[in-house]
Amino acid sequence: MVAEMVVNTREFSALSYDFSYEVLSPVVLNEHKGSALRGALFHGLRKVGCRRQDLQECRGCPILTICPVTSLLATVDEGSERGLDVPRPFVVAAPLDGQNIYHPGDCLRFSLTLFAQSNDLLPYLLAAAEGLEREGLGAKSEIAPGRWGRGRLKLLGVDARNPLSGQKEEVFRRGGFYQDFSDISLTHSEVRKLGETNEIMQLAFNFLTPTRLVDGGEVLTRPNFVSLIRRLVERYQSLATRYSSPYLDNNRDELLEEARQVMMLEDRTYWEQVRGYSHRQQKDLSLGGFMGEISFLGRVDRLLPLLLWGQVIHVGKNATKGGGRYILRFKPLAG
Repeated sequence: MVAEMVVNTREFSALSYDFSYEVLSPVVLNEHKGSALRGALFHGLRKVGCRRQDLQECRGCPILTICPVTSLLATVDEGSERGLDVPRPFVVAAPLDGQNIYHPGDCLRFSLTLFAQSNDLLPYLLAAAEGLEREGLGAKSEIAPGRWGRGRLKLLGVDARNPLSGQKEEVFRRGGFYQDFSDISLTHSEVRKLGETNEIMQLAFNFLTPTRLVDGGEVLTRPNFVSLIRRLVERYQSLATRYSSPYLDNNRDELLEEARQVMMLEDRTYWEQVRGYSHRQQKDLSLGGFMGEISFLGRVDRLLPLLLWGQVIHVGKNATKGGGRYILRFKPLAG
């Protein structure tokens, strides 16, 4: 069965959801917390949304074109130019508190950002989030003498948030109620307006999670501005092509030419080696990448909207799991 892609004319947008849990028994996470959170949400969503749990994987499923699991967390398109796997319409933002063990009474918070039409499936995502209460999270530990299990959680609330402005709306609170909320999504039009400039700009990036860029088959150990733009163009366009419209306002060659004129000012990045494990692939994964701060100077009239989107969609390998997450500060040279 070949999945047909439906052309979507909806403007590209993003909306973040902030989840808050009370920890009831120890939650033990590895150093790449985003990987564990994504996996837990996948299994929670599969419990409530999958109608063919007899299958080992989504590929080949006769109802994959209408399944919320494949639409959100296990994207498959047998007719895709990229192959069976297509870009997933979300990113996880795990807590940056440096904590790997959460004790009873702690509050565990994380965010999930959905893109464009994937927001229509929010009820399934909320059901998966509640499912963490039943399935637990993290590595198994001794929760009582002779009893082992994953950490137990209680969902306290969910807020919707515009990922750039920070505007929030309450979605769910403990007690069993869901609340309709205003559409506060970040849109491409909004980003284009925020990125309007015709001046030489100072750009300061702070890479908050390991950022793994591959260029020419080589993993970059330090940031390269042209490579960064190349990966951002590919990621944005793949998401926009799949889930909405429009593409970027300028073509790839124009963006890369502008990127080549930008000069680096100061590089204080460093390499962070992180390892994870894929249950699907049954093997250890290298998730390391560069982190820290780097600054640039140049004209970025065409590039600034893309760089603003990069804060939301992340960049590089493992973006869905929370890799390639950065904060951008910018100001005119004379500012």
